[in-house]
Amino acid sequence: MKAPKFWYKKKDTYLSNSLYPFSLLFRFGTKIRNLISIKQQSPLPVICIGNIVVGGAGKTPVSLKIGKLLIKAGYKPHFISKGYSGLIKKSTLVQSWHSATSVGDESILLSKVAPTWNGTDRINSSKLAKKEGADCLIMDDGFQNPTIQKDFSIIVINAAQEFGNKRVMPSGPLRESINRGLSRTNLIVVVGEISDELKHSIPENILIIEAKFEIKKENKNFKGQNITAFAGIAYPEKFFTSLEEQGGKIIKQITYPDHYIYTEDDLLTLAETANKTKSILVSTQKDNVRIPKAYRSLVNTLEGEIIFENEDSLVKILSDVIENYF
Repeated sequence: MKAPKFWYKKKDTYLSNSLYPFSLLFRFGTKIRNLISIKQQSPLPVICIGNIVVGGAGKTPVSLKIGKLLIKAGYKPHFISKGYSGLIKKSTLVQSWHSATSVGDESILLSKVAPTWNGTDRINSSKLAKKEGADCLIMDDGFQNPTIQKDFSIIVINAAQEFGNKRVMPSGPLRESINRGLSRTNLIVVVGEISDELKHSIPENILIIEAKFEIKKENKNFKGQNITAFAGIAYPEKFFTSLEEQGGKIIKQITYPDHYIYTEDDLLTLAETANKTKSILVSTQKDNVRIPKAYRSLVNTLEGEIIFENEDSLVKILSDVIENYF
């Protein structure tokens, strides 16, 4: 699914107003789910990386960076992921032979940094992770999952999106009300320059850490290049803007549904488009793992990673969470 444009308009629209009754039903359904669900404690400390809006905030890049920081600090983190859109639902350790079709694109990206458990039963995944030597868990997404206790919850906000029109799905991009989400939040990571309005909307007791997505220096320089850019992510505008900031000239931009699995025909069509427009194909890291391996060499990837404004402070906070658990 690609986020509707009206979700991120500051003013109410006809569509957001007309869908508001369904938002009330969604909130009611969420409340019932929370009431009937049984929350369980993981055998390891769980650091949850989530968001309040649907997709596109930057959860996975933040999770990847936190995994690297904890490893550098001497910990043995494992990731636990639902494996959104993947066919495998049973708790499974992601291996190099797994595909995005089987475990989802996010699980494959996470597994390149630390052992990653894919499956809908995250408690079971956490138990298996402990058996395999993990001393802490990073849960990519799952902030709204009521079945597992979170020991520390980090909300990721994309500064360009913020909370959109501040309405709950399907009237807006929110998974839950802002107040309810913030009431369970320990720390907020804002990717991009935080606005005064956003800063003032966050309670003073919640620490805010600013971050940016920095393009890797060894990444191919796209300055002056004619580009056919394509992406199957929730908020592709971020990707297109990043390419233009690198000096690339986007001749054609093509969007696919979020988590879209590319076929051979898709790549042949894209290659033909690039050939006709005398441009190069460029996509994202998440899209790359969903491209058939035989065709990945045809596509350039815009690579980068999250850089935190106060990295040492974040590591100290997370280390305290882990040490105080035991």
